[in-house]
Amino acid sequence: MNRIRYTASALAAVLLTGCAGHSIPDTVEPAVAAEVVETTAPDRPLRVIFSWRALEREARFDGSGAARMEPPYRARLDLFGPTGDGYLSAALVEQDLRLPAGTPPVRLPPPAMMWAVLGVVAPPGRAVLRGTRTEAGRTELYYGVDDGLLRYDLRGGRLAAAEWEGKGTRMDVRLEGSAEHGLPRRAVFRDWSGHTELELNLERVDEVEPYPPDIWSPGR
Repeated sequence: MNRIRYTASALAAVLLTGCAGHSIPDTVEPAVAAEVVETTAPDRPLRVIFSWRALEREARFDGSGAARMEPPYRARLDLFGPTGDGYLSAALVEQDLRLPAGTPPVRLPPPAMMWAVLGVVAPPGRAVLRGTRTEAGRTELYYGVDDGLLRYDLRGGRLAAAEWEGKGTRMDVRLEGSAEHGLPRRAVFRDWSGHTELELNLERVDEVEPYPPDIWSPGR
């Protein structure tokens, strides 16, 4: 099994003056950030069925998929092609991204952005809260990660967007609609520097029994 941990060079760097044009507020309220992290965290075992579409430069892919989630921070993503053949399997255990052994090189979002696709605010453990802003039902959190910047934007307590900038790397997640258990109806991840895009459209979400531990190690 391959385990990919994103290092300082992979997460990259940007001067902490703003993210995608947003200025960092002077206010820093750790209690606000802690509440957001707690309320968006997985709180029960779920199985999510969705359709997906991916763009990578000139190439296009699509199919169906399933995500399995479980507290405290465990998730697995399985993508299938139009005929049901396996396309990609990956698991997240906290900030540890796991792929089956022998998986060809693939460009995946860093764990914090993968969690954001699922509506979860889970900054890396080394992230430092740089600023918070709350007004009219909206909350923004700004984290320094190494020398980069990670921004979360919540509306009505739900994650609406996340942005990551640093050293020539710019990624964002945009979420639309509201489903059960805090999940979005539609999620779009874009890696602007890598010219890639992944779109997920939720079809069904079910509460399930706890999963066996081995599913969090795909390919084992």
